[in-house]
Amino acid sequence: MKRLLTIVALLLLGVSAMAQTKPATATPPSVVSVIEGVSGKRFLPDTAYAALSDEDEALIAKEPLANWGLIQASSRYISYSNLVIGTRSYQLLIAKSPKEEFPVATLMRYTTPKSKPEPIARGTLKPKVDDKAK
Repeated sequence: MKRLLTIVALLLLGVSAMAQTKPATATPPSVVSVIEGVSGKRFLPDTAYAALSDEDEALIAKEPLANWGLIQASSRYISYSNLVIGTRSYQLLIAKSPKEEFPVATLMRYTTPKSKPEPIARGTLKPKVDDKAK
């Protein structure tokens, strides 16, 4: 009986982990273009979280890039930019590990000013390739 409960618990953990993330292809193009516009780099998503709703996608897509705050350096390896829409806000967090070649960008949502951040999308930022260079 104890073994059966352990197996059921592990299955539930696996199912809940799968429900929290979507495949990387699930990151909407509008979200990718906003991250690229704010960061000035090419965004290659590797994780799209289930927290991304249709409402988030619509809000992020319709807001002009000019409404995002300027990218600010929090430390030598972390910078961020904010977008506030009513009580909901979004933050693009860019982290560059000294051991990694390219920085990682994470888009997070705060539903209320006191809520915990919910990650929406995550991926690697790479330099944009000019078509003229080809």
